[in-house]
Amino acid sequence: MSDTELKDYLGIPRTLIPWFPTINEELCIDCGVCVDACKHDAYAFSEDTGRVKVANPYHCEVYCESCRFQCTEGAINFPERKSFKLIFKELRQQYPPAA
Repeated sequence: MSDTELKDYLGIPRTLIPWFPTINEELCIDCGVCVDACKHDAYAFSEDTGRVKVANPYHCEVYCESCRFQCTEGAINFPERKSFKLIFKELRQQYPPAA
């Protein structure tokens, strides 16, 4: 699935929603657990470096953090929920729910 084929999330274009993982490269051991755990193909091994990367950030399911809990090294981070909720609230004002 390409980013142009992404479905909206509650009527908001997915590419406007800043919910996706980041990898702390100092902690990551490139074990690939996150690659296997993510059902949405957000992760992949980089062909250039052989390291795990967030290849498809907007494929991540909004509010999902299951990969973070699978990572034994604590190398996966997500936005802080309180701050994210404020951003989401602003997006919701721009994209109100359909009647």
